[in-house]
Amino acid sequence: MKKFALLLLALLLIFPMSTMALEVKQDTDESETLFGNGEITHGGYGAVELKLTQLQGEMGLLIGGRGGWIINNSFSIGGGGYGLVTSQKINNYPTYYDDSSAYLRVGWGGLFVEYINSSNKLIHFTVNTLIGAGGASYTRSYHDGMNNWNNDGWMYESTPFFVVEPGATIDLNVAKFFRISLGASYRFVSGVELSKSTNKDFSGPSANLAFKFGKF
Repeated sequence: MKKFALLLLALLLIFPMSTMALEVKQDTDESETLFGNGEITHGGYGAVELKLTQLQGEMGLLIGGRGGWIINNSFSIGGGGYGLVTSQKINNYPTYYDDSSAYLRVGWGGLFVEYINSSNKLIHFTVNTLIGAGGASYTRSYHDGMNNWNNDGWMYESTPFFVVEPGATIDLNVAKFFRISLGASYRFVSGVELSKSTNKDFSGPSANLAFKFGKF
């Protein structure tokens, strides 16, 4: 009876130890992954964005928007697009009209990818990049253009171009569905072929303000 009691006691001690060893082995066999071992979360957002930047040697304002699919509160992938809304005059441009000036119209858009750091924090930062294409043209004045959409002489010349625009933002969580994003970016443009504009005229820094709505 004494031997049986000792044997039972030994088994009771060995069983928990062997179970713990098995659990440790299982834990060490699990591989680390980019999105963790749990369930992947999804969200999405849309934003209205303002860009203040220099084009053709003058400050200009662009208005546009962007949006994306958010993965694990850390990454988003989507698209964005922007268009110039201020009047940019190209002086001393040879025209067939009384006004010897042309007016710049420009816009661009493309794929927008973003890394979001500590999305749940009240104030956090993001790092992002837009990769895409755009177009620019010289036209008659905005007033003339509105009244001459079918006039072949309304646009003097135009060009497509390629754009890469990396940037960073500071985001403020105003509400669960609303964030304000303030940031800066730098635009690299290539492929511009206009008589009075170069790649350098369309490249440069930008100050950006966005109002983001969605499920974060």
